[in-house]
Amino acid sequence: MIARQVVVEGEDAERVASAIVDELRAPDLRCAFVFADWRLDSNVMGKLTHRALAPALVIGGTTVGVIGTRLTRGMAAVGLGFYGDALRFGLGIASDVPKSPLVKSRDAVQAAAAALGTTVDKLDARHVGVMLIDGKCGAEEACCIGSAAAAPQIRFVGGSVAADVASPRSPYVWAQGEVLTEAAVVILIETSLPFVAVQSAHLVPTDIKTVVTAAVGRDISELDGYPAASRLAEIVEQLGGTLDARPQYSFARYIDGTPYVRSIRYVHGENLHLASAVEVGQVLRVMRPGDLIGQTTKDLTAAAERIGGMSAFLAFSCIGRHYEAAARGIEAELGRAYAAYPTVGFQSLGEQAGMLLCNHTLTGLAIGKSR
Repeated sequence: MIARQVVVEGEDAERVASAIVDELRAPDLRCAFVFADWRLDSNVMGKLTHRALAPALVIGGTTVGVIGTRLTRGMAAVGLGFYGDALRFGLGIASDVPKSPLVKSRDAVQAAAAALGTTVDKLDARHVGVMLIDGKCGAEEACCIGSAAAAPQIRFVGGSVAADVASPRSPYVWAQGEVLTEAAVVILIETSLPFVAVQSAHLVPTDIKTVVTAAVGRDISELDGYPAASRLAEIVEQLGGTLDARPQYSFARYIDGTPYVRSIRYVHGENLHLASAVEVGQVLRVMRPGDLIGQTTKDLTAAAERIGGMSAFLAFSCIGRHYEAAARGIEAELGRAYAAYPTVGFQSLGEQAGMLLCNHTLTGLAIGKSR
């Protein structure tokens, strides 16, 4: 057995954590990912699972919704265990990342490589990187750059852990019994098994491009030299729509033909607040809604075929995808599309795809079966 997935529902953190431990515990367990509803006690979820599953690595974080091999209702947690010698894991922890995100994320990659008994320059096609980061720390973009730039010869994927956006509570990441905010966790995986980094975005490009002419961080105040909201309303009207407070349309930055989505979270006056940062001078393609279920199914099927079938899929699915699915009444269909594969993951506040933080996207790591 390479991997095992578990889904547990409940409001008692100790009972939920213990149930995950009971399902995953085995002498040959090497690493366990544990993701839990943000309302479950993070100290219990992070520390109890670590103590009970040691010496295996235990890594995870909080979310507004878990993703697993079956649909859940209410509070829940999921676990993904890896067993035997088919995969090796190296861990690096970056704490207090807002103070120096580029350096600390780079150092975490170096620490993870050292834990594997190697150095970053020796990482190769057998390796892949995964990063979990506090989705409210404000340093997510820089940590994506720092981690992926530390080892540009390998792929990085990841997600931003979450708490309810309306709650003052912070998201948490945990690793080896440490439960942290304003932190990132880097895991380097070494394996001879086939694997593929997944990136699935269902938004469809329109023919319209726009240039960011004034912006700070995630707030755009001007597009094409005009007030941003007014200019976007004009563009959307050309496309036959209207600009709402929570727009259906979005932007994407294209790199080598691949769209990296920047979701518009809300409109405030003439400002557009995005879920990822942009820079002045960037050319953005205006995107419209597409076939969420169809595109997701297509991309997961292609990933499974490429590696000869999945033994595990570690998934980071943007909260925006799930908001959209709920608004369209297809939330259960999206859950079933994920559950058709051996999936464990969480709804994220932003997804890592290489050096970039994107939104409204599914990223993840699909691992194949024994050769």
